[in-house]
Amino acid sequence: MSAKLSKSEWGNLKSRYHFSYENNTHSADRFIYSRNLLNKELCETYLDSLASEIGSPSRRVTASMLAKRYAFLVVAPVLYAMTVYDKNLLLKLDNCRLVSPSDSEFNVTKSKFPNLSFEEPSVTEPVAGKRKEWRDHVLRQLFAEHISPLFHALSLFGGIPLVILWENVMVRMAPIYEDGLEEETNPAILQRLHEDFTFITQTAPGSIFGERRNPFTKFMSKTNIGTMSELPDIRQTCCFYYEMSSAEYCRACPKPLECHK
Repeated sequence: MSAKLSKSEWGNLKSRYHFSYENNTHSADRFIYSRNLLNKELCETYLDSLASEIGSPSRRVTASMLAKRYAFLVVAPVLYAMTVYDKNLLLKLDNCRLVSPSDSEFNVTKSKFPNLSFEEPSVTEPVAGKRKEWRDHVLRQLFAEHISPLFHALSLFGGIPLVILWENVMVRMAPIYEDGLEEETNPAILQRLHEDFTFITQTAPGSIFGERRNPFTKFMSKTNIGTMSELPDIRQTCCFYYEMSSAEYCRACPKPLECHK
């Protein structure tokens, strides 16, 4: 069912995730449509350009950093809107653009990584009694139609295992639900936080993600099913951030543990 985000909802999403939904004009060499990253030549050119901007030593590292950034820019706001606002923010490969930080109004942190720009998307909300069906549709649009094709391209053209890219999404997705359970007091939102997180990470079929299996289940522990305590403190894969940061590791990186084995 067609809906709108309120001014305060838009404001909150924009401040959290640093995107712009105005139809901004940028010079052609300062942005790339997400759809174009599915093209080998365009993707490799973009990865090489981004590598020089962020100080990455290889396409593999750049592809991983881009996937982690993309999860923050696209996956996180869509899931936040779905669970907290009960609304779908439809971000598609065809209407999303990665914009150079120097051209972005939201580069308040002076980040070297790109920001997201798009024309104002359509917004939907569930029909009464049909939220589960609506949620399936939201997640399929986000993952099977958007993230999975992009990640397969980054994996192929960047030479990086797909599992690393999916865990990059996990580390961006989990705080939405962890922080929400600590901050929220609205019983309806708290229920959605529990149910949506459990569905996404455990019970949703692989087809919703455009994969043979649910790509998040393997990152969950097998204890305390149904609670956020399932989330391990240490990643299963390394995102290679340390290769571009003078050996500084991410907080959840498995590499320091491996070095002490």
